Amino acid sequence: MGEPRTTHRTWRAVIARKTLSRVDLDVRPATPADAAGIAGLFDRVYRGGYFFAECTDPILLGKTLTGSDYIWMVVVDDDLVVGSIASRRDPGMGRYEIGRAAVHPDYRGRSDIVAAYDAVLRGTMRQPDSDLIYAEVRSELARRTFVPEATPFAWTSANGGMYRLNGEREEHLYGAAFNPERTVIRFVPPRSVVLPGSPVAGEIARLRATAIIGDYPAQICAGGDGEQRYESGNGRVSYAMFESSQAAVVTDVHGDSPADIRQALWDLLDGAAPSKIDHLTMYALADKLPVIAELCAGGQDDPGRRFRLSGYRPGWHSDGGARYDCVTLTARTDEQIPNRFGLGRRIEDVYRSFWPWT
Repeated sequence: MGEPRTTHRTWRAVIARKTLSRVDLDVRPATPADAAGIAGLFDRVYRGGYFFAECTDPILLGKTLTGSDYIWMVVVDDDLVVGSIASRRDPGMGRYEIGRAAVHPDYRGRSDIVAAYDAVLRGTMRQPDSDLIYAEVRSELARRTFVPEATPFAWTSANGGMYRLNGEREEHLYGAAFNPERTVIRFVPPRSVVLPGSPVAGEIARLRATAIIGDYPAQICAGGDGEQRYESGNGRVSYAMFESSQAAVVTDVHGDSPADIRQALWDLLDGAAPSKIDHLTMYALADKLPVIAELCAGGQDDPGRRFRLSGYRPGWHSDGGARYDCVTLTARTDEQIPNRFGLGRRIEDVYRSFWPWT
């Protein structure tokens, strides 16, 4: 249990006392003393359904703000937190995610909000381990608001409706940029799943990095925190759970053949995991074409049981000081149509950017 959150009734009372003029708001780094205010903001904006506890539990949030893995800015009007945005380090990966964003509806469109984003971006680029900066936006409005002019993002991947908020699936758009203040070497596979001249190919061309065709690590997918394990006669899978969305991300997988790997992953979706999984994501290294093709082809007994190639993530995997491209593979077992919040055209552009054999 955390401290009491700001209720909607309290929010209305506070806003009623204020005159929303164009005077500058206070844009500053968040401190543990802001934890209750940030949690109240997320509760207000996302109607109590936000999926990351470090934004909604004041006690956990207070501990988060004392650590070194976040660059967190708030926008404050008097004593009221009206905006929040953060950059989170992926430990050991050379990646930083910009997100954990919330803006009170009455303050949207203000330059103070964009200033908070700019401060987070500048702070992130100064970090010595910051090679890749990325974001997953949930709406076209968010994409337009948080598009840096000096460091343009390439929008190359969708998440296949990974997150569930207040019972509704949402499909977000992934974008990234390489840190312009660092020299980044990106290895690309000899054969790409991306169609020449496609929307994703055009986005990738905007990236600032040195691209070299070269050999990839032997592993099948990009790693990360995967506390859950599953093992059967078909193979071994490590994965991270997002319980509130009934979703999981595969962080390691082994099998004797691509078909065995496909079956091991579908075992999780079929109920082998302790917690129910409706959505499964794997970031496969982009040179692992036999595995990618097998997952996208589906099984002979049920061709509908297949993964979808949902996107491309240039330089997503780090190994030995170099970065390697990955593809986003997703599978879902529920039939809910995700809300795209104005991102439909861009997401469809992503899906039509890959070779038809996938």
